[in-house]
Amino acid sequence: MVKKLIFLWMVVLALVFCAGPAWAGTLKGHWKLDTDPNMDPPPTDPNVLLMAVDELGLNHGRLINDPNWIPGVTDGTFALYFDGTNYVDMGYYPHEPNTPDLNMGTGNVSITAWVKFGYLPPSQLPDGTPLPGHGIIAGKGIMSNDNGYGLIALDTGQVCFQVREDNISYREAYSNDTDGNWIGFVNDEQWHHVVGVLEREQENGTRIYVDGVLQTHYFTDAVSTIGWTYNLDSDTAPFCIGARRSDIMPEGHIILWWLKGEVDDVQVYDYALTQENIDFLYANPGVPITVPTCGA
Repeated sequence: MVKKLIFLWMVVLALVFCAGPAWAGTLKGHWKLDTDPNMDPPPTDPNVLLMAVDELGLNHGRLINDPNWIPGVTDGTFALYFDGTNYVDMGYYPHEPNTPDLNMGTGNVSITAWVKFGYLPPSQLPDGTPLPGHGIIAGKGIMSNDNGYGLIALDTGQVCFQVREDNISYREAYSNDTDGNWIGFVNDEQWHHVVGVLEREQENGTRIYVDGVLQTHYFTDAVSTIGWTYNLDSDTAPFCIGARRSDIMPEGHIILWWLKGEVDDVQVYDYALTQENIDFLYANPGVPITVPTCGA
């Protein structure tokens, strides 16, 4: 009798654990960007050097205009350098255009990446020096005229996480600018871990983290997701790294927001990462959050 009760109690605990909100989602895409450009011998398939492999085998990315393979965040790993004319497009492989399985609908989403760039804030620029434009770190259909979500390197030297439904409504959060002290900026040509989180029905539901630290932001009306039910799905924009592509943009504007900088280890989840999750990712570059599979 005691053994039966223990077994039943274990079943109940397993069901509660699997049904809990912490496990109500999965890893949707993981691009480690670890291709070795100096393979010896060279790969038998030359397309290997032209592809960003999705560790899940779902949405491999095509390298457009030859971004360079460079040393990554940790020793022995690699990353991609974008010079403002190239990007990675996941809308080519294997056979699904515009990456429909990376649509997030009206649910939660988290996106993470390591990034390095060197924009100067306006206070440090010589008079008349033009700022580099905004650049997409990684995302799908963000910054006007399409639905989506993503991380952006801004021309102020900040990073931004944005989610939107076309030009109807958006939510976004920025790394800090505290009284002009540029706290939270990542434009120092060093690797930084950046995480964007959308958690619905929360006062601070749109969040961005830099190196594991939650960034506060004074636009409180733009971070609240209470009552924000807008749809992030897009059938016209693929997931990209280093630029934004949308097939519904006017000719000449289909590809925009080119990044000048370096990106490593991009991950996408269909749930809101916790502070504990983010701490783990910051301490373990290249390693995703693992979620138990229940009912399989």
